[in-house]
Amino acid sequence: MKSPKTVLTIYFKFKPDGFCKRYKLMIDAFLDQGCKVHYIAVDPYPFEHKNLIPHIMPTPMKSRESLMFWSYFFAMAPWHLLWVSLKHRVNLISVGSPLYACLSGLAKLITRVPLITFIFITPNSVAQWRFHYTLYERIETLMDKLGLRWSDLLLANSWGAQSAWNRVYPSTSIEVFPNNVEDHPFNKQEQRQKVLKEFSLSEDRFLISHSGVLLKRKNHDCLIHAMAELKGSRAVLFIIGDGLRWKELHTMAENLGISDQIIFTGYRQDVIELIQGTDAFAFPSFAEGMAESLLEATTCQLPCLVSAIPENTDVITNTEQHFPADQAGVLAKKINQLMNDKEYYQQLLAATEKEKKRFVFDWKGRFYEKVLYLLNKDK
Repeated sequence: MKSPKTVLTIYFKFKPDGFCKRYKLMIDAFLDQGCKVHYIAVDPYPFEHKNLIPHIMPTPMKSRESLMFWSYFFAMAPWHLLWVSLKHRVNLISVGSPLYACLSGLAKLITRVPLITFIFITPNSVAQWRFHYTLYERIETLMDKLGLRWSDLLLANSWGAQSAWNRVYPSTSIEVFPNNVEDHPFNKQEQRQKVLKEFSLSEDRFLISHSGVLLKRKNHDCLIHAMAELKGSRAVLFIIGDGLRWKELHTMAENLGISDQIIFTGYRQDVIELIQGTDAFAFPSFAEGMAESLLEATTCQLPCLVSAIPENTDVITNTEQHFPADQAGVLAKKINQLMNDKEYYQQLLAATEKEKKRFVFDWKGRFYEKVLYLLNKDK
């Protein structure tokens, strides 16, 4: 059976977010099978392996988020991909979005190797939530379209993402390959006591958690305004994560007079342990793939409340746990009921526990099976 010996991938910079966690699992799936993996980036990834070979693009810009940087990166990346493909005789390219598939198009055209593309988010999301330029949106749309066309296997990580892309590109064949989650045993009361002690909170407080990068599409405004409606109650919200909106969100909480009920933890390496110690999890995003944060929360023995976007409702199917992303009042009412109605709490907890079981499986093993099928289907 034919299997890949040398794999090429590209992602500009590794970050502590859900996308990169899944991206690393993809890389690990190849490394576990003895493949050599070459990656192209502007900064080295924060992990090493004897078969993981970095190719760092020289970049004159200090910022990794500016429009100038992205223009430079889009222009130079295809040539780096081609050079590495030819020099190291790559026999498979695997990337994390149609945009990166487009950048890989020249290398695929010249080398004739298969291209696997993951779809982790809805169409045009980078332009919509990162830049507000019509030209950039048009460029991204064109790149997405070409990336889809040039890919030999398209894997969407949620049914919602599959539907969103098929609405825009109806003739494109996209397979759903959902994210997974690992379920580890823990002591709920012990974790809760650790959280109460660390943050000097009393036993009667109702602890709500959220984790995610502080970006506009994550919709932290909804969380903060929901807490404003619960002002003076037992509720305490933990916003776990760091990002561009840190100062803005702090100011919002201060202006609403609820700074004493919101704890901004910043970046934490013990995110899961923190969530395990809380009583409920809220996830109000405007746009997602299948969020790692949400999947991990389902393993933490607490009810999850999610915004009613398809990518979230793919994970939490119980409609009682949904709320409109733009209606903080609805979220506040659900939190208040969880806080004061034990039967309601147990119902949503049981529903969340049931959802979790669908996503406990060997993701890396199943992904590699798909790789082998792609490489051998015409044999």
